[in-house]
Amino acid sequence: MFSGVLAMLWVVLWWLFYYDPEKHPNLSKTELEFIKQDNEPAPVKLPFFTALKTVGKNKRFYGIAIPAFMAEPARAVLSFWVPLYLAKEHGMDLKQIAMFAWLPFLAADLGSIASGYLTRVYTSLFGCSRVKSVVASSVTDTLLMISLALVALTKDPYITILLISIGGFGHQIISCMLSALVVESFEKGQMATVNWMRGSFAWIASFLFSLLIDVTADKIGHNPLFIAMGFFDLIGAIFLVAFIAERRNKARAA
Repeated sequence: MFSGVLAMLWVVLWWLFYYDPEKHPNLSKTELEFIKQDNEPAPVKLPFFTALKTVGKNKRFYGIAIPAFMAEPARAVLSFWVPLYLAKEHGMDLKQIAMFAWLPFLAADLGSIASGYLTRVYTSLFGCSRVKSVVASSVTDTLLMISLALVALTKDPYITILLISIGGFGHQIISCMLSALVVESFEKGQMATVNWMRGSFAWIASFLFSLLIDVTADKIGHNPLFIAMGFFDLIGAIFLVAFIAERRNKARAA
Protein backbone atom coordinates (compact mmCIF):
# COMPACT_ATOMS: atom_id res chain seq x y z
CA MET A 1 0.00 0.00 0.00
CA PHE A 2 2.87 2.37 0.80
CA SER A 3 4.36 1.92 -2.67
CA GLY A 4 0.90 2.51 -4.19
CA VAL A 5 0.56 5.80 -2.30
CA LEU A 6 3.99 6.88 -3.54
CA ALA A 7 2.96 6.01 -7.09
CA MET A 8 -0.19 8.11 -6.81
CA LEU A 9 1.83 11.00 -5.38
CA TRP A 10 4.22 10.76 -8.32
CA VAL A 11 1.26 10.84 -10.75
CA VAL A 12 -0.06 14.00 -9.12
CA LEU A 13 3.36 15.69 -9.22
CA TRP A 14 3.80 14.67 -12.85
CA TRP A 15 0.38 16.04 -13.76
CA LEU A 16 1.06 19.35 -12.00
CA PHE A 17 4.63 20.05 -13.09
CA TYR A 18 5.37 18.23 -16.34
CA TYR A 19 5.17 20.16 -19.61
CA ASP A 20 6.25 19.37 -23.13
CA PRO A 21 9.31 21.52 -23.89
CA GLU A 22 7.32 23.50 -26.47
CA LYS A 23 4.70 24.43 -23.84
CA HIS A 24 6.87 24.92 -20.76
CA PRO A 25 6.17 28.39 -19.28
CA ASN A 26 9.69 28.88 -17.90
CA LEU A 27 11.71 27.65 -20.88
CA SER A 28 13.32 30.30 -23.03
CA LYS A 29 13.54 30.05 -26.83
CA THR A 30 17.30 29.64 -26.58
CA GLU A 31 16.95 26.72 -24.17
CA LEU A 32 14.26 25.14 -26.34
CA GLU A 33 16.49 25.35 -29.43
CA PHE A 34 19.35 23.80 -27.44
CA ILE A 35 17.12 20.89 -26.36
CA LYS A 36 15.77 20.30 -29.86
CA GLN A 37 19.11 20.43 -31.68
CA ASP A 38 19.82 16.75 -30.97
CA ASN A 39 16.31 15.52 -31.72
CA GLU A 40 16.03 12.83 -34.35
CA PRO A 41 13.38 13.09 -37.07
CA ALA A 42 10.05 11.76 -35.94
CA PRO A 43 9.72 8.05 -36.80
CA VAL A 44 7.28 6.96 -39.47
CA LYS A 45 4.16 5.57 -37.80
CA LEU A 46 2.67 2.50 -39.45
CA PRO A 47 -0.85 1.15 -38.92
CA PHE A 48 -0.93 -1.44 -36.13
CA PHE A 49 -1.36 -4.56 -38.25
CA THR A 50 1.08 -3.30 -40.87
CA ALA A 51 3.68 -2.85 -38.13
CA LEU A 52 3.03 -6.39 -36.86
CA LYS A 53 3.41 -7.78 -40.37
CA THR A 54 6.62 -5.85 -40.98
CA VAL A 55 8.21 -6.99 -37.72
CA GLY A 56 6.97 -10.56 -38.19
CA LYS A 57 8.86 -10.84 -41.49
CA ASN A 58 12.15 -9.82 -39.84
CA LYS A 59 14.34 -12.71 -38.67
CA ARG A 60 16.00 -10.45 -36.14
CA PHE A 61 12.75 -10.32 -34.24
CA TYR A 62 12.73 -14.09 -33.75
CA GLY A 63 16.34 -13.90 -32.60
CA ILE A 64 14.97 -11.85 -29.69
CA ALA A 65 11.44 -13.21 -29.20
CA ILE A 66 12.30 -16.92 -29.07
CA PRO A 67 15.03 -16.45 -26.42
CA ALA A 68 12.53 -14.30 -24.47
CA PHE A 69 9.98 -17.12 -24.72
CA MET A 70 12.52 -19.66 -23.46
CA ALA A 71 13.78 -17.40 -20.65
CA GLU A 72 10.52 -16.26 -19.09
CA PRO A 73 9.53 -19.52 -17.32
CA ALA A 74 12.36 -18.83 -14.89
CA ARG A 75 10.71 -15.55 -13.89
CA ALA A 76 7.38 -17.34 -13.36
CA VAL A 77 9.06 -19.82 -11.03
CA LEU A 78 10.87 -17.09 -9.10
CA SER A 79 7.73 -15.02 -8.75
CA PHE A 80 5.14 -17.65 -7.90
CA TRP A 81 6.55 -21.10 -7.18
CA VAL A 82 9.78 -20.88 -5.19
CA PRO A 83 8.11 -20.45 -1.75
CA LEU A 84 5.79 -23.40 -2.41
CA TYR A 85 8.71 -25.48 -3.67
CA LEU A 86 10.76 -24.74 -0.55
CA ALA A 87 7.83 -25.69 1.66
CA LYS A 88 6.86 -28.90 -0.12
CA GLU A 89 10.24 -30.26 -1.18
CA HIS A 90 12.44 -29.02 1.67
CA GLY A 91 10.01 -28.69 4.55
CA MET A 92 10.77 -25.04 5.24
CA ASP A 93 8.28 -23.23 7.43
CA LEU A 94 6.90 -19.75 6.79
CA LYS A 95 9.58 -18.07 8.92
CA GLN A 96 12.42 -19.77 7.05
CA ILE A 97 10.86 -18.95 3.70
CA ALA A 98 10.49 -15.30 4.70
CA MET A 99 14.15 -15.21 5.73
CA PHE A 100 15.58 -16.63 2.49
CA ALA A 101 13.06 -16.65 -0.38
CA TRP A 102 13.81 -12.98 -1.19
CA LEU A 103 17.43 -13.73 -2.09
CA PRO A 104 16.74 -14.74 -5.71
CA PHE A 105 15.06 -11.37 -6.22
CA LEU A 106 18.07 -9.56 -4.77
CA ALA A 107 20.28 -11.59 -7.09
CA ALA A 108 18.08 -10.55 -10.02
CA ASP A 109 18.47 -6.89 -9.04
CA LEU A 110 22.24 -7.34 -8.96
CA GLY A 111 22.00 -8.95 -12.39
CA SER A 112 20.34 -5.81 -13.73
CA ILE A 113 23.25 -3.74 -12.42
CA ALA A 114 25.89 -6.16 -13.67
CA SER A 115 24.45 -6.41 -17.18
CA GLY A 116 25.79 -3.04 -18.32
CA TYR A 117 29.26 -3.72 -16.92
CA LEU A 118 29.39 -7.14 -18.59
CA THR A 119 28.88 -5.68 -22.04
CA ARG A 120 31.66 -3.19 -21.33
CA VAL A 121 33.98 -6.09 -20.48
CA TYR A 122 33.38 -7.66 -23.89
CA THR A 123 33.77 -4.31 -25.60
CA SER A 124 36.99 -3.29 -23.87
CA LEU A 125 38.75 -6.67 -23.62
CA PHE A 126 37.68 -8.28 -26.89
CA GLY A 127 36.89 -5.28 -29.07
CA CYS A 128 33.29 -6.39 -29.62
CA SER A 129 30.76 -4.09 -31.19
CA ARG A 130 27.73 -3.18 -29.11
CA VAL A 131 25.55 -5.86 -30.69
CA LYS A 132 28.26 -8.50 -30.37
CA SER A 133 28.89 -7.59 -26.73
CA VAL A 134 25.18 -7.87 -25.95
CA VAL A 135 24.87 -11.24 -27.67
CA ALA A 136 28.04 -12.53 -25.97
CA SER A 137 26.79 -11.35 -22.56
CA SER A 138 23.46 -13.08 -23.06
CA VAL A 139 25.05 -16.34 -24.20
CA THR A 140 27.47 -16.27 -21.28
CA ASP A 141 24.64 -15.98 -18.81
CA THR A 142 22.72 -18.88 -20.27
CA LEU A 143 25.44 -20.99 -18.65
CA LEU A 144 24.44 -19.61 -15.25
CA MET A 145 20.91 -20.87 -15.85
CA ILE A 146 22.21 -24.45 -15.65
CA SER A 147 22.25 -23.84 -11.89
CA LEU A 148 18.47 -24.35 -11.98
CA ALA A 149 18.97 -27.88 -13.32
CA LEU A 150 21.35 -28.58 -10.45
CA VAL A 151 18.54 -27.84 -8.00
CA ALA A 152 17.27 -31.35 -8.73
CA LEU A 153 20.52 -32.85 -7.45
CA THR A 154 20.63 -31.31 -3.98
CA LYS A 155 18.62 -31.97 -0.84
CA ASP A 156 20.09 -29.01 1.06
CA PRO A 157 17.56 -26.14 1.12
CA TYR A 158 20.25 -23.48 1.46
CA ILE A 159 22.22 -24.76 -1.53
CA THR A 160 18.90 -24.83 -3.37
CA ILE A 161 18.33 -21.15 -2.60
CA LEU A 162 21.89 -20.36 -3.71
CA LEU A 163 21.39 -22.17 -7.03
CA ILE A 164 18.04 -20.49 -7.65
CA SER A 165 19.64 -17.12 -6.83
CA ILE A 166 22.35 -17.77 -9.43
CA GLY A 167 19.60 -18.52 -11.89
CA GLY A 168 17.81 -15.30 -10.96
CA PHE A 169 21.03 -13.35 -11.51
CA GLY A 170 21.56 -14.92 -14.93
CA HIS A 171 17.95 -14.57 -15.98
CA GLN A 172 17.87 -10.85 -15.28
CA ILE A 173 21.03 -10.24 -17.30
CA ILE A 174 19.52 -12.16 -20.22
CA SER A 175 16.33 -10.08 -19.97
CA CYS A 176 18.34 -6.85 -19.99
CA MET A 177 20.37 -8.02 -22.98
CA LEU A 178 17.23 -8.86 -24.97
CA SER A 179 15.84 -5.41 -24.24
CA ALA A 180 19.12 -3.88 -25.40
CA LEU A 181 18.99 -5.87 -28.63
CA VAL A 182 15.62 -4.33 -29.44
CA VAL A 183 17.24 -0.91 -29.31
CA GLU A 184 20.35 -1.98 -31.22
CA SER A 185 18.63 -4.03 -33.92
CA PHE A 186 15.54 -2.07 -34.93
CA GLU A 187 14.67 1.39 -36.14
CA LYS A 188 13.21 3.88 -33.70
CA GLY A 189 9.75 3.62 -35.22
CA GLN A 190 9.70 -0.17 -34.71
CA MET A 191 11.08 -0.39 -31.16
CA ALA A 192 7.78 -0.09 -29.31
CA THR A 193 6.13 -2.72 -31.52
CA VAL A 194 9.07 -5.12 -31.20
CA ASN A 195 9.29 -4.65 -27.45
CA TRP A 196 5.55 -5.24 -27.07
CA MET A 197 5.73 -8.43 -29.17
CA ARG A 198 8.80 -9.63 -27.27
CA GLY A 199 6.99 -9.08 -24.00
CA SER A 200 3.96 -10.94 -25.34
CA PHE A 201 6.10 -13.95 -26.24
CA ALA A 202 7.66 -13.86 -22.78
CA TRP A 203 4.43 -13.61 -20.80
CA ILE A 204 2.70 -16.29 -22.89
CA ALA A 205 5.60 -18.58 -21.98
CA SER A 206 5.28 -17.59 -18.32
CA PHE A 207 1.54 -18.32 -18.35
CA LEU A 208 1.92 -21.69 -20.09
CA PHE A 209 4.75 -22.83 -17.82
CA SER A 210 2.78 -21.84 -14.71
CA LEU A 211 -0.11 -23.96 -15.98
CA LEU A 212 2.30 -26.82 -16.64
CA ILE A 213 3.67 -26.65 -13.10
CA ASP A 214 0.17 -26.52 -11.65
CA VAL A 215 -0.91 -29.61 -13.60
CA THR A 216 2.22 -31.75 -13.35
CA ALA A 217 4.09 -30.83 -10.14
CA ASP A 218 1.95 -33.07 -7.91
CA LYS A 219 2.44 -36.00 -10.29
CA ILE A 220 6.10 -35.80 -11.28
CA GLY A 221 7.46 -33.32 -8.73
CA HIS A 222 9.26 -30.04 -9.35
CA ASN A 223 12.69 -31.43 -10.19
CA PRO A 224 12.03 -32.29 -13.87
CA LEU A 225 10.72 -28.75 -14.34
CA PHE A 226 13.87 -27.25 -12.82
CA ILE A 227 15.99 -29.43 -15.10
CA ALA A 228 14.02 -28.17 -18.11
CA MET A 229 14.48 -24.55 -17.03
CA GLY A 230 18.21 -25.10 -16.76
CA PHE A 231 18.40 -25.77 -20.49
CA PHE A 232 15.63 -23.58 -21.93
CA ASP A 233 17.97 -20.59 -22.23
CA LEU A 234 20.61 -22.63 -24.04
CA ILE A 235 17.99 -23.40 -26.68
CA GLY A 236 17.08 -19.73 -26.83
CA ALA A 237 20.76 -18.82 -27.25
CA ILE A 238 20.94 -20.93 -30.41
CA PHE A 239 18.23 -18.81 -32.02
CA LEU A 240 19.80 -15.63 -30.68
CA VAL A 241 23.17 -16.39 -32.25
CA ALA A 242 21.71 -17.79 -35.47
CA PHE A 243 19.38 -14.93 -36.32
CA ILE A 244 21.32 -11.98 -34.94
CA ALA A 245 24.66 -13.25 -36.28
CA GLU A 246 23.08 -13.80 -39.71
CA ARG A 247 22.04 -10.16 -39.79
CA ARG A 248 25.60 -9.05 -39.04
CA ASN A 249 27.06 -11.26 -41.76
CA LYS A 250 24.67 -9.84 -44.32
CA ALA A 251 25.52 -6.31 -43.23
CA ARG A 252 29.24 -6.99 -43.74
CA ALA A 253 28.62 -8.56 -47.15
CA ALA A 254 26.64 -5.51 -48.22
